[in-house]
Amino acid sequence: MSVVAKISKNSVVSKEVVNKDVTEAVKEIAVELLKSWNPTSSDFIILRDFYSVSYPAPLAKELLEKVRKYSPKRIEDRVEVTLPIYEIFYEARWAGESLQVDNATVVFPYIDDVTTEEVLKGVLTGLSGVEEEELE
Repeated sequence: MSVVAKISKNSVVSKEVVNKDVTEAVKEIAVELLKSWNPTSSDFIILRDFYSVSYPAPLAKELLEKVRKYSPKRIEDRVEVTLPIYEIFYEARWAGESLQVDNATVVFPYIDDVTTEEVLKGVLTGLSGVEEEELE
């Protein structure tokens, strides 16, 4: 299962959990977004990034099954997992060395609602950092 979140002007405007593998979901969404993309006014970029999430150890069996394929690592009394995050920028443009993102869609594995909120918060922080670099 995957989370698909639409971001506009550094705010999450919608999010849904879809019953698809992350790589399949990102491909399907990219194809749909390409149909409405305006190449004369924006770049179209798909970035793969990673986001680390930490859970208290030991993990419940259900949670362990969800995160097992993301190489969980025990670090003291916590378990750290690195999730793949795909960011699709379809209304974005370069301003010097910085990327200014107006609209994007983010796709990543669904673990639970708390993890979803943490990842989205991290993505928004990263996107605002991109815009802040432009102001410096």
